[in-house]
Order: sequence, then structure tokens, then C-alpha cells
Amino acid sequence: MAKKKSHEEEIRRGLEELQRLGLSLEETSAETVARLQEFFGKGTEVDLAVVFALGKIADPAAVEALAAIEKIATVKNLKKEIRRSLFKLSQRGLKIPRGSESAAAPATPVLTSAPGIEAYMSSVDGAGGRLIWIAKPQINRGLQTIQAMVNDREGLQRVGGAQVPRKELRRMAEEIKRQHNITMISVPWEYADAVIYDAYEKAKASGRGGVDHFHELRALINPNKPARQEHPVYRKLDAGSAREGAWRELSRRLLDEPELQFWILDPDWIEPFLAQLQEAQTSRLVLNPMQKEERLAGIVRDAVKIISSGETGPIVQRRLEDMALYFNETGRADQARLALAVALQVGEGDPGPLDVSFLTGLVQKSIAFYLSQERTRAEEEPSLIVKP
Repeated sequence: MAKKKSHEEEIRRGLEELQRLGLSLEETSAETVARLQEFFGKGTEVDLAVVFALGKIADPAAVEALAAIEKIATVKNLKKEIRRSLFKLSQRGLKIPRGSESAAAPATPVLTSAPGIEAYMSSVDGAGGRLIWIAKPQINRGLQTIQAMVNDREGLQRVGGAQVPRKELRRMAEEIKRQHNITMISVPWEYADAVIYDAYEKAKASGRGGVDHFHELRALINPNKPARQEHPVYRKLDAGSAREGAWRELSRRLLDEPELQFWILDPDWIEPFLAQLQEAQTSRLVLNPMQKEERLAGIVRDAVKIISSGETGPIVQRRLEDMALYFNETGRADQARLALAVALQVGEGDPGPLDVSFLTGLVQKSIAFYLSQERTRAEEEPSLIVKP
């Protein structure tokens, strides 16, 4: 803790020195980048402050400056600060050079020590739930946190807040990883804030209780209404090339990922198609096996089409966008591109004329699950027939 405080104090003193030397840190232009480079080499504290300030300038010139400094940096703390700044710029959509040491480092899921507001998100569970944390550093008081469980249909389910040491938040993340094999990935805090806020509005509209203290908690992080956010996955992955190649066929592989093994579509989405399947199976029409198989396949195709459109489509799209980001941040680039490809297709409101194997597999899996549940209930019901 003492080392962390010392590092932050060095940056603070360096920033104060830059201001004393006449540099305005309010400016975030390419000209500011050039001026910051002029001050590099004037001492450890100033060097750290220069690197820290460059990480706040969303301009390609800042990336180039950091890459140049990285090549000559020898001090361990300075190298770490360069990596942090480059990572922050990558989160804002800037392309980081492949040759950079920091470009090879994945986004850190276990809590970092960045001086700004941070946010972390879990994977999406089978019911559309996500755990989201927002943490704002407090001088000499650890982190002010908001911890929320949100569901994309029901809204905000639970929310709490507390001041905790960074070490404790890190321990919580490691415990979730150990117990549930779920990583808390780093996400832009503005996106996390918007997700939690939207979830609160949805819960409030539905009359859900237990979230009355939400605004009081949130004011400690951000008192203003959040702006509309583009999904951060589009800053990480190229949407234009996501649907190149055999993604439709390969997308079924996503169902093998541990986080998606328990994905089952919501029961009210599948219920109408269960009735159609049962009707097809009990029909008096004489169908040969091929005809019966085609009829069942037709029901699955209809289910995929309905789930990809209307009110359901945007929900499925967001789940897949979140998982595309999650896969990307946990080092699974191929799965990230497949998830994004399916999300983009669902976003068009139609799966298209060709099979999207992930959606087909998810519908088949969900149907099998609910049919199995019905059979189990039927077997458990007491028989009314009295045997002599």
C-alpha cells in the first residue's frame, strides 16, 4: 500500500511541477503532446507525470509519443505507467502498435491501480445476468465502490456500495474466479454506469423494490445522468471483418465455452415452439422419418427467426456483444470474433437465409432442456390410477 501511495504521490508532484513550468493540463490536443515530450527527461516525477498525462489525450500522437518513450525507458515504475497509459488509450478506441510491449498484454481482469474511475464486468449468465463493479479512488480512503447485479430483462436486481481497500476488491475478484471460474474484466466505467442506470430505470418502471437508495449510491461516483454509450466491443474488434469466412458454421463452437455451457433461452421465448413440437409429435398425420425431421427443423428455424427479431433481438444482441468483449479480454480472440459476428447478424433483425449454427444449437439445446423438465414433472406427478 505504501508503494502504491508513493507512486501516486510521485505522479501528483510531477503534475504540479509541469503546471509550475507553465504547461496547461486542461488542453488535450496534439500540440500538448509535443509540449509534454519536451519535458520528458527532467526527473523521475516529471517523467511519470508526462506518461500519465499522455494517457489522457485521445490522439494518435499520444500513442506515438508513449511508444517512443517506451523504447528508451529503463525504470520499472515508468514502464508500468507507460503500459497503463497505452491501455487507457486502447479503451478509447486508439490503435496501439503491435511492437509495443503493452500491446501484447491483455486487459487486466484482476484490479489495477489506475488513478481514475474503474469498472469491471462478469460474463453473462444463462438468464441474462451480469455482475458489474464501479470503483472510484478516494484520497487516503481506498475505493468507493458500487456493486450491482443487473438482468437485461428484469433490470437492477441488487445494488450495494462501500468503501473498500483495493486489496479487498482484488480478493473478491480472485474469489469469484476461484469459485465460479468467472473473470471480472475491465470495461470503460462510462459504459458500466450506463448499464446500471438503465437497469435501475427498468426495475423502477416494473415496480421492483429494494433499489430506492440507488441514486444516493451513484452520486458518490457520478451525479450526472449517463450519456448514451456505444458498446465498447466496437472499439476493440473490427465489425467490418467479423462476418468474413465460415463464421455461420463455426459459431456453434461458442456453445462449448464454459461460460455458455449453461445458456438456455428464456422459457417464455421457447414455450410457443414447445407446443408446436408436441403437436408435431402427436399428430395423426402419417409422416415418414425424413418428413418428420424436416418438420422439426422448420420449427427450430422459425424459433431462430423470431428470437432474432422484435423485442427479443436487441436483448440477444447485447448478450452476445458483452460476451464478445469478455472473450476478447480473456484472451480468446477467435471466440470474440464469432460472438460479434452473431451479434451483428441478430442486430439486423433476421438470421438470414443461411443457418447460423450457434443460434440453431442454442434453440435446440433450450428446447431439449424444457422438454426434459416437462418429462421429469410428469414422472413425479402421483398417479390417480389405483391398482388392485
